[in-house]
Amino acid sequence: MPVPAAGGAAAARYAGVYDAALAARRFADHAAPGDHWAEWAELFRQDPHRSLDANLSALAAYLRPADRLLDVGGGAGRVSLALAGRVAEAVLVEPSPAMRAQFHAARDAAGIANARAAPEWWADSPETGDVVHLADVTYFVRDIVPFIAKLHRAAARRVLLTVWHPTPGDFDAGMHRIIYGAAPPPWPGLPELAAVLWEMDILPQIIPLPARPWWLPETAGGLTEQQADDFALRRLEQSDDDARRLVVAHRNALFARAPDGLAPRWLTRAREILLTWPTDTDLDLDIDTNTGADAGSGG
Repeated sequence: MPVPAAGGAAAARYAGVYDAALAARRFADHAAPGDHWAEWAELFRQDPHRSLDANLSALAAYLRPADRLLDVGGGAGRVSLALAGRVAEAVLVEPSPAMRAQFHAARDAAGIANARAAPEWWADSPETGDVVHLADVTYFVRDIVPFIAKLHRAAARRVLLTVWHPTPGDFDAGMHRIIYGAAPPPWPGLPELAAVLWEMDILPQIIPLPARPWWLPETAGGLTEQQADDFALRRLEQSDDDARRLVVAHRNALFARAPDGLAPRWLTRAREILLTWPTDTDLDLDIDTNTGADAGSGG
């Protein structure tokens, strides 16, 4: 079945969720000029030779030694450099100069010779691969239909796309509901994305991955009351006395108690979700692939 060039109801819903989140300043306007990831770039750099966690191992299972792995919005190479030893070539598509600098530093320090970075954003990139991967990028793309269509066309064999459910921007929605009675507008996430893919006649496998969020070690728990309060305040991005009093008043609702200490209740269901599909299917993706956005890293 031909896919509508402008998308349908699901694409409109996706754009509406994006617009509401942007209007509430839930994330930066990535269509605006500037390196929006500069202050975060170093946090996304990891040792390429580290042992693969369960989530990266799940991605690695789809790769072949002769593959070119294309990592769209791959940040500092957290994924592409870790998997470079499994493929013939790893190519990062990353518009953030700060992220590319961290990628190059990590690559060179690790002695990896088969990885390179392309500076264009996806809308302008001519790069293709056997497998196209992207993690945590789609939240920041308003015009999602042409973006997905280009991913599909660029992948000779398969697309590997991961998102967190809830999204990183919504990890703390439960905390906001407990403390304030309401959560801020959500980021576009798994429900909206899956609906768009189905509307495009792309039927992905949807696979929950086992590893916890790599950037939130505190989710393991074991916190004292003081540490728990401080953790909640950091997540709220608040430090004043009124906010602390609210956290203390709601501590038992916010945190579960165990013999080794407290653990945040609202983060326990965060899972990375893999959406993957083969690209050798007969899809009529007659869509303008100019997304008009410079979303940048997901990493």
